[in-house]
Amino acid sequence: MAGFPEIKNTRRLILLFTAISVLLVGISIASLLYLNHTMNKLSDSLYSDVYQNSQLILNADRDLYQASLAFHTAMNGNLARGEYSQLSQDFQENNAQAEQRLRMARDNINSVKNPFSGMKQSELLLTELREVLDGMDAPFQIWKDTGTNLMAQLARSGWNPESYSALDANILLQNVRDPLDKSEQLIDGYARQVTQEFRNQKSSLFALYSLFLFLLVLVIIYLCRKLIDLQNEMLEEKSLYQLIGETMSDFIILTDSDGQIMYVSPSHSSLLGYLPGRGTPLSNYIREAEFTWAKLKSVVQSTPRISELRMRAADGHWVWLETKVTPIKGGGAVPAQFMLVSREITERKQYEERLHKLAFYDHLTAIPNRAHFKMYMENLISQPEERKQEIALALLDCDRFKQLNDTLGHLAGDEFLQLLSRELQQTVKGSGQAFRIGGDEFAVVLHRFTSPEMLDEILDRLLQLFNKSWSINKGSSFHTSASIGVALYPQHGSSINELLRAADLAMYRSKKHGGNEANLYSELVDEEYKDQPK
Repeated sequence: MAGFPEIKNTRRLILLFTAISVLLVGISIASLLYLNHTMNKLSDSLYSDVYQNSQLILNADRDLYQASLAFHTAMNGNLARGEYSQLSQDFQENNAQAEQRLRMARDNINSVKNPFSGMKQSELLLTELREVLDGMDAPFQIWKDTGTNLMAQLARSGWNPESYSALDANILLQNVRDPLDKSEQLIDGYARQVTQEFRNQKSSLFALYSLFLFLLVLVIIYLCRKLIDLQNEMLEEKSLYQLIGETMSDFIILTDSDGQIMYVSPSHSSLLGYLPGRGTPLSNYIREAEFTWAKLKSVVQSTPRISELRMRAADGHWVWLETKVTPIKGGGAVPAQFMLVSREITERKQYEERLHKLAFYDHLTAIPNRAHFKMYMENLISQPEERKQEIALALLDCDRFKQLNDTLGHLAGDEFLQLLSRELQQTVKGSGQAFRIGGDEFAVVLHRFTSPEMLDEILDRLLQLFNKSWSINKGSSFHTSASIGVALYPQHGSSINELLRAADLAMYRSKKHGGNEANLYSELVDEEYKDQPK
């Protein structure tokens, strides 16, 4: 009973290869017909180009005849001045037209290239044709210059009729027309020769293509037989791998090089509540899918790599997985497949997140704490020189906060700090970051301002935030304000401690002036308050 599926699969495989063979043979025959059509079309196109050049030469010959007719009429007749001028103009125009046609024909012939190598006879004819056309310049120029000079002398008084010889003029004209006649013969011979060589080339290509088609059929038959032998081995290996994958507790996914899922171990069902669909992109199940999948591919092009990623469970929450991604090499340099072997680390990641919050966020207000402030400042100060920007450090101290604790109690003070922290974060959003660095003292790091006026506007908003009444302790009202001291980097210090000291002195000055004031550190502040306690 176990052998029936394998037999059925083998039959399907044979039918598939038979269909592929028929398809390949059909494609080959269609390609053969298309090749024949293409070669015929190319031959017709080449013949048409040659015929076009022949027409240009014939027309040039006709223009020369018209020019000679105008010349002889002018030289042999007693004409009025107006008739002579018209004949002279006809002579010049027909010669110019013939010269233009010859130039076009010569350019066209020079650009002609045989479509196949080995067409030696047609190449010789083409070379001879080019030489004939190139050699026409001198006799044509002599004919044109002689005619122009004679007609110019005829127009002047004192013309000597004996200086004109019709025989000499005809000889000059014939020196031009003889190469034209030879060019026509060479073009005709070239066209016939190219047609014959095309036929020979086509016969050779058809014979070669037929041989290729026959060998292709033999190769397909061989591959079909080879595939049937290999399939039985693959079926045995597949059964073994499937048994291993289904009994492992780890989570295994096999994808192709584009991230399409090829296999998913059943263990995913207990973790996610479903099995990712075979044939669907792995990125459909990964958070930040584009970034994550690109990262997974880039880091494992040569060796296995362990990465952390999140997959969506059936109930919508995200499950953290520590995943070893291993490339399975194909025939080329790019991996043909990727194998992902994962284990769940959700609890570990949650624990790490809690530790991070405890280390860098204030437990009462949930905003960044002093440790986070130090790390934030170090990151800004250590930026490369080309990316450094001006930084403003503002220290804020709540005026009359001790009075709040003494009158309404510490719980009311905690409630006030929580409300203040939320609004403080919102006020500086987009301009910088707020930190609670101890008690009722806050630090605001501003590094997204473009002018002193913008900095003053932000500081005014901070003063207005503090300078109002707060409703706390179930309706109790408390009015506060702030003393703010500001230090600028790098003008007032190049380290965190120097900036803190400068901002602290400026804040002390605000307190001494009664609060509800923001002061910028200066050397005057340093001299006035450096020895004073805060």
